[in-house]
Amino acid sequence: MKKLIQIFLLLFITSSLFADNKQLIQYVDPMIGTDGHAHTFPGATLPFGMVQLSPSNDFKAWDWCSGYHYSDSILKGFAHTHISGAGLAGLGDILLMPTLGEAKVQAGTEENPDSGFRSRFSHEREEASAGYYSVVLDDYNVKVELTCTSRVGFHRYTFNTAGQGNVILDPTHNIMENVQETEIEILSDTEIRGWKHCNGEGGDRKVYFYAKFSKAFEESGIAISDKIQDGEKRASAKRVKAFVSFDVNSGEAVDVKVALSHVSYEGAKANFEAEAKGVSFKKVLSNAQNLWEEKMNKFHIETDQLSDKRNFYTALYHSMISPNLISDVTGEYMVEGEKYQSDFDQYSNFSTWDTYRAVHPLMAIVEQEKTVDFVNSLSSRYTDSKVGLPVWECLGHDNVCMIGYSTVSVMADAILKDIEGIDNQAAYDAMKDAAFNLEKHSNSYDVNGMNFYIDMDFVPGEIGSSVSKTTEYNYYDWCLSQVAHKLGKTEDFYLFQQRSKGYRNLFDEKTGYLLPKLQNGKLVNVDKSKWDGLVKNYVSGNIWGYSSYVPHDMAYLMQLHGGKEKFASWLDTIFADDSEIGGSQHVDISGFIGKYGHGDEPSHQMPYLYVYAGQPWKTQKLVREILPRFYHDHPAGLDNNDDLGQMSSWYIFGSLGFYPVCPGSNQYQIGSPAYQKASINLENGKVFSIVANKNSEENVYIQSAKLNGKEFTKPFITYDQIKHGGELVFEMGSKPNKEWGNTKADLADLNGMKPSEAYKLHEEKQVLMPYVNDITFSFEKRKTVELLCDTEGAEIRYTVDGSEPNGNSKKYQSPIHISEDTFIKTRAFKAGLKESGNLHLHYLKGIPFNSQTGYPKVRVEGNDIGYGEKSGTQLIDGGFGSTTFNDGFWTGLDLKDLHVEIDLGESQNICEVKPGILIYPGAWIFNPAEIEVHVSNDQENYQLVKTIHMESPKDERRYVSRPAIKFPSVNCRYLKITFKNGPIPEWHMAGGRKHWIFVDEILIN
Repeated sequence: MKKLIQIFLLLFITSSLFADNKQLIQYVDPMIGTDGHAHTFPGATLPFGMVQLSPSNDFKAWDWCSGYHYSDSILKGFAHTHISGAGLAGLGDILLMPTLGEAKVQAGTEENPDSGFRSRFSHEREEASAGYYSVVLDDYNVKVELTCTSRVGFHRYTFNTAGQGNVILDPTHNIMENVQETEIEILSDTEIRGWKHCNGEGGDRKVYFYAKFSKAFEESGIAISDKIQDGEKRASAKRVKAFVSFDVNSGEAVDVKVALSHVSYEGAKANFEAEAKGVSFKKVLSNAQNLWEEKMNKFHIETDQLSDKRNFYTALYHSMISPNLISDVTGEYMVEGEKYQSDFDQYSNFSTWDTYRAVHPLMAIVEQEKTVDFVNSLSSRYTDSKVGLPVWECLGHDNVCMIGYSTVSVMADAILKDIEGIDNQAAYDAMKDAAFNLEKHSNSYDVNGMNFYIDMDFVPGEIGSSVSKTTEYNYYDWCLSQVAHKLGKTEDFYLFQQRSKGYRNLFDEKTGYLLPKLQNGKLVNVDKSKWDGLVKNYVSGNIWGYSSYVPHDMAYLMQLHGGKEKFASWLDTIFADDSEIGGSQHVDISGFIGKYGHGDEPSHQMPYLYVYAGQPWKTQKLVREILPRFYHDHPAGLDNNDDLGQMSSWYIFGSLGFYPVCPGSNQYQIGSPAYQKASINLENGKVFSIVANKNSEENVYIQSAKLNGKEFTKPFITYDQIKHGGELVFEMGSKPNKEWGNTKADLADLNGMKPSEAYKLHEEKQVLMPYVNDITFSFEKRKTVELLCDTEGAEIRYTVDGSEPNGNSKKYQSPIHISEDTFIKTRAFKAGLKESGNLHLHYLKGIPFNSQTGYPKVRVEGNDIGYGEKSGTQLIDGGFGSTTFNDGFWTGLDLKDLHVEIDLGESQNICEVKPGILIYPGAWIFNPAEIEVHVSNDQENYQLVKTIHMESPKDERRYVSRPAIKFPSVNCRYLKITFKNGPIPEWHMAGGRKHWIFVDEILIN
C-alpha cells in the first residue's frame, strides 16, 4: 500500500511538473472570443499557417465575420480558411460536411435544417484546443475531428452509427463573398480536386484544393445548382458541389486530407506531397501540438490564478495566428491576381492599422525569423509585384478597408531593431513610395487626402476622418525619418521630420482636442454629445484616442496643453467622463472607462501616456484595471474585435508590465506587471525575466525596481535591455510611490521628450482657402454669393465657366448674383505664400427650406434610417452631400426601399424632381433600381407622375448622381417619392443582395 501511495505521489508530482513546464497549450482555449464581438474562430490552425480549418455557420450578421459564432447551434460544415478577429467578413474556402443516410447536396435552411446537409450541435460535445477541434454532429451522430499542417487540413470523421456515410464537398461556401465559378473533378475512388473563383475582401481570386480519402468511396456524384448530374466526374459552373458515399460500420473512422493552394492544382498537389503524404492524423495532431507548445514556451508566467494562465496563453495563441502563409512549397504565390516566385515564405493577411501597435512589436521580440519574412513579403509588393505597400492585405489583395500606410511602422520597427535578414534599402524604397501614394483610398473612410497632406502636413477637414489620417500619417512619417537617419538619407530625414508635426495645426487650445481644420483655416467645432460628427471626422468616432495619438512628439503635445500637469488633468477628465452620447455609436469603439475605449485600437496607448506626464502611478492603476475588466477566460471574454491579435497582444504586453507606445523607438513604457514572475525566452538563447515581489490585486503600484541587481528608476525599458537578457525586479505596494520613474532625469531619455524644432503652421506657409458663410446651396429664384478669405491682404479670383481659377481669372470685388444653376470655382493668392486650395461651389435651383414658414416639411417612413437624421430633415436642408457617405449630409437606409413624403406648405406648379444619389460600391451603397414620384393635394389621393429606372454601376467608382426626373407641370402640395432597392450587380462581392440607398437634397422645381 505504501509503495502504491509513493508511486501515486510520484506520478502526481511528475504530471504537475509536466503541466507547468511542458503542457502550456492546456491553457489555450480557442473558444475565447467566439462569442460577443471578438470574431475569433475555434478551429485548427498552425502559427501563421495557410489553413484555418474551422466550423462554419450561416453568415447572419457582423458577429459571424469569422464564419462561426458561439450563439449558434447549427453547422453547415468545416471550411479551410478564416480570418481571426477581424471586423470584416471573408474567405470560408472549401467546405466539407460528413453526413449519414441519404446524400444531400443542398445545405438546407436555418429554419429547416432537415431540408439539407447541415446539422444541429451542442457546445457540450464540442472541444477546441491549440491545433485541434472536434464536435459531434447531433443529426448524424458523427464525431468530427480536425487538425492541420501549414497548407493541409486533416479531417477525421467517426461514424457512431452504421449505415451510408457521406462527405459533401462544397466549394461554393463563402463568408460574404461573390462566388463566380467553381469546379470539381473526381479523379479516382479516393481523390477529388477542385477550385473556387470568387470576389471579396481577398479580391478576385481562386483557391484550389486536392482531397485524398482514407476509404474508397463506393458512390460519388457532382451537382450543378444542387442538381446531381448523372455520370459526370467533372464540372465547372457557378455552383458546383460533390458528394461521396461509402458503407460504414459503427465506430468506423474515415480520414480526409485537403491540401490548398492559392495558385494552381499543381501547387495543391505539391503541398499535399510535401506535408500530407503518408502522414497520419495522429502524427499531424502531435506535430501541431508540439509546434504550439514551442510557441507557448517563449513565455513562462507564475501566477496563482488559473484564469490568468488561460487568458495569457490564449492571447499569445491569438497573437500568432496571423499574418498567414500564401506561398506553396514550390515558392509560387499570388498578388492581385498575378503569379510570382519567391525564395522565402510569402505572407499576407496584414491588418497593420490594428497590428502595428502591439502584435508586430511582440513578434519583433520573440519571432524575429518570421518578422523577416513579414517585412520582406511587404517589400516585395513594391519590388516584385509593383503594387506598393498594402493598407489591409488579404490573400495578396489590398482591400484598402482602413486608412494610412501603417506597414511603414511594422517595417521600420524591425529595421531599427537591426533584425538580420531584411533588405533595408528595398524596404525603405517601398516605405517612401507609400508615403506619397495618391491612389489608395479607403472604402469606409473617404479618400486618403495625401495630395493635401504632402503640401500641408495635415489632411483638411473637408475629407472624412481627417484627424485620424493626420495623426496616423504623422507617426508613420516619423518612423520613416528614423529609418532615413539610420540609412544616412539626411534630406529625407528632415522632410519626414517636418511632415510628422502636422497635427499641431489641429490643436484646439480651448478643449485640448485635435479638431478637423478646413482649408480656410477654421477649426470645426465637433459636437462631442453626438456620434454623428465624431464618426465623420475620426475613425470609429474616437476623438479621445486620436487627440492623444502623437507617440513620437509627446513633449510638444504636452506643451500645447500647457505642460505635463495640465495634460495629465486633461487625461483625467477623459477617463472620468461618463456622459451619454446621442446617435449611432460606431461598432468598433467599446470597452469604456470614461471615454477611453479599449475596444478601439487608437486608444491602446492612452493608459501609458501618464508616464510621459510624470504620473506613472496612474498608468499602473489603469493597466491593472483594464486587464481583468476586458479580458476573461470564456467565449465572450474579449470586449471587441481581436483584429488579428491586436487586442490579445495588448494583454500580453500589459500583463508583462510594459508596452510599445511608439513602435520604432525601441522603448517600452512601464505599466504594472500582473504576475509574480514572467520570463521571455528569446531566439538568441537568452532569457529576460520580470519579477513583481508582493504583487497582488491591491499591490499594483511600483515602489522601486532593479535591473540586473542595479537600481532602476526609468519609466521605460529598451529593446536592447530585453534582448541581452537579465532580470527586472519590481517591489510592489498598495499605495503609489510618486517619486519612482518621475524625475527630470528619468523622463529625459523618453522618446519624444526632447525639445522640438521650430515648425511653421499651415497659415504661415499657404494662403487660406476662400469660403462662404451661407452653406445653403439650393435656391428658388436668385442667390447672392459672398466670398471671404482669412489671409489678410489675399486676393480672391474666381470662374463660372468650369475652368480652374488662376492669377489672371476674374478678381472678386463684390458679391456674385446668380439666377441659374451655377458652378463657381475660386482660389486666393498673396505674394510670398503658396496659393490657396480651390473652392468649388455648386448652386442648384430648387425650392429651399424656409426657416420662417417651416416649409417644405419632410417625413421618412419607418425608423430604420441608418445614417442621417431619423426625421429625414437633411433631405431638404439646402446642403449637398459629397462623395463621402458619412460627411453628415446624407440620409441612408439599408436593405429596404426609402419612402419620402414632402409637404410644400401650399399648392405649387412643379415639373421636376432632382434627388442627389450617392454611388459608393466599396461601402455597398448603390443607386435605387427605380424612383417613383407621386403627387397629391389632399395627402390621400396620390397620382403617379413619373417612374425612372436607374442602371447599376459597372465598376467601383464613387460619385454623386443627380437624375432630373421631369414630368408635365402639375399643381400639388404633397409629394411622395419612393427609392426602390434592388440587387447589387453580380460583378460586386455582394452581388445579388440588396444594398444601402443614400439620398441627399431633393430639389423640386
